[in-house]
Amino acid sequence: MDVEFCGSPRNTLGVEVELAVVDDETGALLCVASDVIAGLASGRTDGAHPFAKNELYEAALAALPGESDFKRVDIVIKKGKIERIAVPGSLDAEASSPAGRDVLDARGLLLFPGAIDPHVHFDEPGFTHREDFLHGSSEAARGGVTTVIDMPCTSIPPVTSLENLKQKLKAVAPSSVVDFGFFGGVNGKSDDKAIAETIHSLSPEVLGFKCYFVSGMESFTAVSERQFALAVEACAQAGRPLLLHAEDPGVIAEAQARLARERPAETGGGEAQLSKLRAAPRFHYMGGPAPRDVLSWRDYYASRPMEAETAACATALRLAGGRASSLHIVHIGTAEAAQMVKAAGGSCETCAHYLAFDEEDFELLGPALKTAPPVKEPGQKALLWRLLASRRIDFVSSDHAGAPEYEKFTGDPLSAYGGIPGTGMLFPYLLSEGLFAKRLTLQRFLQATAGAAAERYGISGGKGSISPGKDADLVLVDPELSTLVEAGSMLCKNKITPFAGMRLAGSVAGTLLRGNWVYLSSGLIDGHGAVRAPTGGPLDKPGIVASPGSGKFVRWGYK
Repeated sequence: MDVEFCGSPRNTLGVEVELAVVDDETGALLCVASDVIAGLASGRTDGAHPFAKNELYEAALAALPGESDFKRVDIVIKKGKIERIAVPGSLDAEASSPAGRDVLDARGLLLFPGAIDPHVHFDEPGFTHREDFLHGSSEAARGGVTTVIDMPCTSIPPVTSLENLKQKLKAVAPSSVVDFGFFGGVNGKSDDKAIAETIHSLSPEVLGFKCYFVSGMESFTAVSERQFALAVEACAQAGRPLLLHAEDPGVIAEAQARLARERPAETGGGEAQLSKLRAAPRFHYMGGPAPRDVLSWRDYYASRPMEAETAACATALRLAGGRASSLHIVHIGTAEAAQMVKAAGGSCETCAHYLAFDEEDFELLGPALKTAPPVKEPGQKALLWRLLASRRIDFVSSDHAGAPEYEKFTGDPLSAYGGIPGTGMLFPYLLSEGLFAKRLTLQRFLQATAGAAAERYGISGGKGSISPGKDADLVLVDPELSTLVEAGSMLCKNKITPFAGMRLAGSVAGTLLRGNWVYLSSGLIDGHGAVRAPTGGPLDKPGIVASPGSGKFVRWGYK
């Protein structure tokens, strides 16, 4: 399914939190949402956004930094930024409902800061059969994400030089509908001098650097221990974090050798054994464990055990020495590893799929759940939730990495593409299973979805919270609705997801980037009046309402 760009909506909205609209040019107050009113004007279709400036604004119960519960406030927005947060009723209410404006009824909706997804693979340029920035950023907006940070490794060329970064920026800037930043890469192919030079030259343009201890990519190979130590030192000097995909190559090699000894026929590529796998739908063996003469999903997670993660983190911390604060472990799934990293002064993130699934789910979900590192043994999910709640895991990312069916359903658990298209799931899943399920407090939820990543990657001056001076990146949520995860409603290119069929509490009603609508859902439309497309017909299904290229490139120190 291609991304559908819907036209300029018009509707009526009543509000519980008040929001004022201020003219960009003159600073004059155009509209204040009183107890029940905010304005929405007709949109435009030319320019970066389909809406005229300052013509759409809603208000709701707001999730503000430092508050233990939602708070009713007035919010003044000017030139796409939050200018002021005021006591309700303290703003001049003159012209609260200008002629020609429809009124949107948003009573009961919640207002959150736009989420930040600090780990996506949008694969452009080079691997756009898997994902691209238009589809990936559209799926992000659908899920309440207003800023993404793209990894350096899954594009051609990888972001390992200024020239390569310029090529990538030229390719993706015309497409993204949300704001975006890049990580630079430390490639194992680089010599000692090149590592330091890469980090020095790219530091002004990127939000950190990424490397691997284990890599299956020819264009972005794993680093040696010496290269890693040099990279940590250079990142510490540059004031940028070094991100590590933490799996130990020795532990994985030993596990795979053990698998080969146990299953000599199929690891040697026996066609008879592989044909049995292909005949089993989605690798789901209804009679119990997989037959011992074929590879199963149990073999996949046995080939990358939890010890690979803990051993890699121990090695990284040893090599970092006194520079552990410059180290960040991505997509961590093992509680012991997370505790080790935090105790040493480093930081780490987990992903929604590590909080939602474990090894037992492979028997049913097969390729849809495959990612690297794999999800872990039963019991780790509960531990990860507790670590996230106590900030021993700093924040959550998606590790968004979709792939087409022919790469996911290969008939071989070891060769099937490992990746999950998760950017649209990040905020909704944590909202439902974190905040609404009371695993996370409001403040911890805000940090896990936006604030902590903004701080770690140097963009907290402009992103990460509903605060004066920051971008008006906002998400409207209807807490009374639920969300059924359906592949057909996803806007990314490839939609094979283990979350399919899951019902989540709450529903993203709309997403705004710097005060402009990016996404409107059918949940906002239903029961809140008629939303009309430019043709005059009803807008009755979810849609992206921002033009490609609306998102802007953000660097370290963004304000």
